[in-house]
Amino acid sequence: MAILLTILKVIGIILLVILGLVLLIILLVLFSPISYRITANHNENDTRAKAKVGFLFVNGFGSFIKGEGLDYGVKILFFKVFPRGGKSEEDMDSSEENSQEEDYMSVALPDEEELQSLEGAGEGNVTEPVDSQVADSLAQNSVISTPEGISTSDNISIDEEPDFSSEASDKKDFKSKLQSIFKKKDKAEKDSDWKEEKIPLSDRIDEALDTADEKMDEFDKKYVEAMKKLDHVEQFLDKVYVQKTIKRALKIVKRLFGTIKPKKSKGYLHMGLSSAADTGMILGKLAAFYPLYGSWLTIDPDFYYKVIEGDIDIKGRIYLFRIVGPALFMALTPSLWKTIKMAKKI
Repeated sequence: MAILLTILKVIGIILLVILGLVLLIILLVLFSPISYRITANHNENDTRAKAKVGFLFVNGFGSFIKGEGLDYGVKILFFKVFPRGGKSEEDMDSSEENSQEEDYMSVALPDEEELQSLEGAGEGNVTEPVDSQVADSLAQNSVISTPEGISTSDNISIDEEPDFSSEASDKKDFKSKLQSIFKKKDKAEKDSDWKEEKIPLSDRIDEALDTADEKMDEFDKKYVEAMKKLDHVEQFLDKVYVQKTIKRALKIVKRLFGTIKPKKSKGYLHMGLSSAADTGMILGKLAAFYPLYGSWLTIDPDFYYKVIEGDIDIKGRIYLFRIVGPALFMALTPSLWKTIKMAKKI
């Protein structure tokens, strides 16, 4: 009996430790802030931007510098876990494409030694073909004797090559004539088919009216379906539990924006467009949103020069318990599930 009690005691202690660890993890997740910071600087010579996000022991960062590109990574404590050294996937893809292009160039283009050897071969002594030498020697003799001793009175030049260009041109002309004949034949057949299948004007008008009637019927059906859906939506919104669910959802969204909103921020913008009129117009449009940025952003308009430069620094913290609590309370209320069932029927 004592052994059994000891075993149960050990199991209970283990379960309590596990429950304590789970509770500790939940509390850490809910009450530990997700901190973020965004900084950026832009002028005519340089553009830089940095972003950092941290939660517990995990930190993510990203930076962009004009001319150097994008750099990013994830660290746990002081160890970088992503990307794990070396090149990123984008760099690997670009290196593979470059290697493929280099292989193609190495195969397609000859080396310098090969080019030099080819040029040397072209500049060297080129032996005249045997046929041309024989043709020249025969061309010097004005009379060619046949095996039967009969001499020809006309001078025959052996170096004259037979003219095949006229034969090729005749073939091309014959081919083009055939193509033109077939084209005319196809055109005549199409014209005859169109004449045979020509529809009277009255029949065309009847077909047009039938298609118009079909489209009007489809439009009427869609309009009736849309009106039915609108009626269902109105009935859905009139329910008391739906209105309660919508109010609670709006509160959660409001808290979400309040949590994400930066706690500390400052910025400076020096702005000038191509003309003073355009600068004044943009400044007037931005003034409509002054309540959103007036407390942290300073705008310095320039009515003489075209310039856009400035810097920004935003800091903030997000606490999950401010969102998770109301969301859980809303999920446990029966009005939410009634609203979901009603929405599925629409």
